[in-house]
Amino acid sequence: MGWFRKTPKNAEELAQVKQEMDKLREAMDRHDAQATALTNTLSSQPDLPALIGRIDALDTTLGSRDDAAVTAQLDEISKRLDDLDARITSVSTELANQISELGGEIDTLQKRAEAEPMADEVADLLRDSQERLASEQARYQIAFREDLARLAEQLKRPRS
Repeated sequence: MGWFRKTPKNAEELAQVKQEMDKLREAMDRHDAQATALTNTLSSQPDLPALIGRIDALDTTLGSRDDAAVTAQLDEISKRLDDLDARITSVSTELANQISELGGEIDTLQKRAEAEPMADEVADLLRDSQERLASEQARYQIAFREDLARLAEQLKRPRS
């Protein structure tokens, strides 16, 4: 029923309008009571002003944040991780090749006749290869750990 388009013509329609008005008043009273209860609850919270202050501070911080600088830092870290990954792959490939060569030399030695003695120069060559591999592996491991430490330090350091 459109209340504002026509005026009630009889007592029954007038009674119905009064009944609807009473329901609206009751709903408004309930709403006012709930709003008052909520206001009282919020005002009785001692941490509310501090919380509002923290929210305002976070809002200010986020508003003044320089997304371009953060993106640049993330790009730099990503590039360094890619470089580190490439270096690790290169070192791993090199070590695998050297181990394969050493394995080939060992297989050759196993295939020779048991009675045939090993020449001193072959034993020296094997020993030199093992020492070269061990020292190269140690160098790569030290360089790798230094790179990881440098990267970890950069990630820990706060950016300003």
